[in-house]
Amino acid sequence: MTIDMRTYSNGETFITPADVREGPLLETIADAREGKYDKPNLHFESGDVLSLNATNRKILMRAYGPTSKTWIGKQIELVLGEVTFQNKQQEAVIVRPASPSLTADEIAAATAAAPMPPRDDMDEHIPF
Repeated sequence: MTIDMRTYSNGETFITPADVREGPLLETIADAREGKYDKPNLHFESGDVLSLNATNRKILMRAYGPTSKTWIGKQIELVLGEVTFQNKQQEAVIVRPASPSLTADEIAAATAAAPMPPRDDMDEHIPF
């Protein structure tokens, strides 16, 4: 009996450090979606997926603005790097913008068009 293992993966192939160990990958962002563990997932035209850690999210926000709408169609390079997680260095996939960064005016326009979502009432600080 043969089992098609794709039925257990939701058709998503996540990019890991092993995928970029031999050299960088060039990917084009097709979509950004909510992922697990409060991390967004980037979906690429290749069909592969990258779960965005805080480091990569900050890099892409600086280059392409705070909303994923302005990231669609941008090319990024995925390289092997290291991040600190729970006070330990570990290998990670790091993004490098390959498409030109947006100008400050373009980022400001994108930010104005998509204001910050309202805060959850439970996020308010309660002084004691």
